[in-house]
Amino acid sequence: MVALFAASTLVAGHGAIVKAVGDQGGVGAAIGVDPDTPRDGTRRNPFQQDSTRFKGDNADTCGQTLGGGENDIIAGTKAVMAMMGGTLPQISASGEISMTLHQVNGDGGGPYTCQIDPAGDGSAFVDMKVTTQVAGTNSRSNAKAVDLPLKAAIPAGQTCSGNVAGMNNICMVRCMNAARAGPFGGCVPVQMANAAVSNSAAVGNSTAAGNSTAPAKRAVETTEDEEDDE
Repeated sequence: MVALFAASTLVAGHGAIVKAVGDQGGVGAAIGVDPDTPRDGTRRNPFQQDSTRFKGDNADTCGQTLGGGENDIIAGTKAVMAMMGGTLPQISASGEISMTLHQVNGDGGGPYTCQIDPAGDGSAFVDMKVTTQVAGTNSRSNAKAVDLPLKAAIPAGQTCSGNVAGMNNICMVRCMNAARAGPFGGCVPVQMANAAVSNSAAVGNSTAAGNSTAPAKRAVETTEDEEDDE
């Protein structure tokens, strides 16, 4: 009964970050995104099932989806990597992350704000500069069932210290609008490229005497809305 009540309180989301590319390569998406969700319609079921809404117990971190419930950062990052062939967007300080926002219907519109958390766990988000904005006024627009570009600048001097889903040097990028029924958007796990290379080199140097080739260093895992088209 409690589970049924919790599910009933979830409200459909109207925007999903379905792809993200780092300035140093690598591809990802927002946690909670399901590649099997159709993208050619606007109704609650099935088109809004994997859009993130920043409400509920995870409102201050990575929100929830209608289809999957509360977004879990570790499980969600693992799912993104599995979906994208084991990669995450590779970023650099003063670089940029390029995202594709799928706007389902009207209140998935812009403007969007973006933040980055150097710990990768949603605990300490700081503001980013949005360099390519999603059109809209007060988080509404006439766009429906369309993919739109959303880009944000990585701050100068940015570091990523997170150990998430077995990966080192992780940050979390979070973008959202200010829709009354939302906010809508998503959390995208990313990896600092130069730090990842440096760690790999360090591991390689430490094992050179044994003539072994070291793999990339990995961490020890620890841990009132409308339902239809407007």
